[in-house]
Amino acid sequence: MESNRTYYYLFKYSLLGVSILLAIVAIVSWIAPELMTVNGQPGARDLLTTLIFALIAVIAFLVFLLIRDKFAIVELGNQTVKIKHNGQDKAISWLEVEEVKLIQFIYPPLYKIRIKDSDETIWFNTESNYISVNGFVIDTSDMGDLIKKKKRELGI
Repeated sequence: MESNRTYYYLFKYSLLGVSILLAIVAIVSWIAPELMTVNGQPGARDLLTTLIFALIAVIAFLVFLLIRDKFAIVELGNQTVKIKHNGQDKAISWLEVEEVKLIQFIYPPLYKIRIKDSDETIWFNTESNYISVNGFVIDTSDMGDLIKKKKRELGI
């Protein structure tokens, strides 16, 4: 079972897309404010509005730079875990896994995994089979079931 590649790229690059979109809105609000309509009125050039959009765009871009290298594609088997991260493939045993934990309030399910030899935490996703109750996620995918089974067997 392998991570869903579509969601992998969506998680990895969504903040970049948001920051680009907000930067475009900031530029348009300064250069051509009449193209923007607010409450039925054409927009007026406002430095504060432009700065707010630009600041949020910069913050989203900085957060993107911080988290983009945390995402990986993970392939889970009964004996091994294969991690495709930053152009490298690494196969480890389930016994080398220190922690596998579901990150709540994120849809589709996103997990974090930490290996015993490394301080690095890697994030990976499963398929989009889940139940959400008040924001809490219950992963019902096959990959999620295997993770639950291995956590129970190995005491992770």
